[in-house]
Amino acid sequence: MSESSVPTRERASGQPTPPVVRYAVDPRAERPPGRLFRLLSSGAGSIVPVALVLLLWQAGSMAGLIDKTFFPAPSECVQALVGLFSSGELLPNVGITARRILLGFLLGVIPATLLGIAMGRSRWIRVLVDPLIAITYPIPVVAILPLLLVIFGTGGRPIVVLAGIISFFPAVVNAMSGVLQVDERLILMARNLGAGRQQILWKIVLPAALPSIFAGIRLAAGLALLGTIAGEFLAASDGVGSMTWRYWQIYQIDNMYATLAVIAAMGFLLTTVTLRVQRRFFGWTEGQK
Repeated sequence: MSESSVPTRERASGQPTPPVVRYAVDPRAERPPGRLFRLLSSGAGSIVPVALVLLLWQAGSMAGLIDKTFFPAPSECVQALVGLFSSGELLPNVGITARRILLGFLLGVIPATLLGIAMGRSRWIRVLVDPLIAITYPIPVVAILPLLLVIFGTGGRPIVVLAGIISFFPAVVNAMSGVLQVDERLILMARNLGAGRQQILWKIVLPAALPSIFAGIRLAAGLALLGTIAGEFLAASDGVGSMTWRYWQIYQIDNMYATLAVIAAMGFLLTTVTLRVQRRFFGWTEGQK
């Protein structure tokens, strides 16, 4: 090899030039989402899988492949749902259940979020409270319903407290985890620049912890619904959960499925509302992992 054919950098340093590594790019990774994916990921598109399952269920019932004794056709459940609306029985009970869910959700989430932030910021609070959470969290919340009935009596109050307790734990754990995951270097830099505790909390800690906090709030919203319905199953004479339990006892399966559909719609609405609130006021948190 002549000297003129040796690269300039190799002649200058006397060492071979390191090879340039080129990575293959998957063309599918750069391809934008298709129209079908955009449709299914939209708010209206989320109904498509549900509608598909209902169509298959209806077809199986009409073909005799599904036992209507236990799984009535969706058309029969819709007729039962219309009948419950027409009788005026359903809407008042939906309002009662929604009120209990909201009160239990607020009762559990507000103190849980504040306590979780305090646990993340203070080692002393975390050392004192974390063992209590670790001991009480595995206890099935429905198992303490008899105790709540003894303390608060019958009616809606023990159900609200039950919903608050069951929604408390995911909110407090996620709030604490979000605060603990804040980059400590940012806090140290803010202190070096003269920032006080309140400034660090509001300008650094809370914005960084909001994705985890909202994840806990969304979990708590679903669990508040779960706790309310479970409490109405066992200790209420009103509410959608009580209606479902009563229709099971008298074996009106179509009405039971109709009330279950209402419960599912309430859960979907609750999750959608919390997601909309997050996107409306804290949309930038969705891009953080």
